[in-house]
Amino acid sequence: MLSLAYKAIKKRLNDAIPEVSGRIHWYNSLLTDDHAEPVFQTPTLFIEFAETPLMEFKGYKNIQGGRLSFSIHCVEQFNYDDDAVLNALSIADKVYRALHKRDFKLSELSGFEAFKDTPKDWVLLSTIVRTAVSGDHRHVNLADSIVRFMCEAVDVY
Repeated sequence: MLSLAYKAIKKRLNDAIPEVSGRIHWYNSLLTDDHAEPVFQTPTLFIEFAETPLMEFKGYKNIQGGRLSFSIHCVEQFNYDDDAVLNALSIADKVYRALHKRDFKLSELSGFEAFKDTPKDWVLLSTIVRTAVSGDHRHVNLADSIVRFMCEAVDVY
């Protein structure tokens, strides 16, 4: 489930926010060592998934789904000026506009275009809703603005 959700979210963000296109990655605690130089170019986005309890859909063979919670970290190099912070916050606003109250169908993903307008064109991510915003202030050299979302997700495999 997470692979399709990750691809869908990444595609939507790449399409909607040109200044971070190609710099959207899986969150893997890359922001924990404040004394190391970042190994990524900024601005960049990291997608972080929370644990997702799953359930079987009655009447459907091999289909599961659940309430998916995820966060987008909007990261910018920080040199103790407002420009970096304002840029990270501006990108966080663009993340909100790209995802909030939006659905994502399977046919929007590369390799599944043939499913468009067929019964197999499942809604992978249903009504993505922004649930919180915050900043991670633990970093010495990075501005990290976090936008949290929740949606219903389906695993179609």
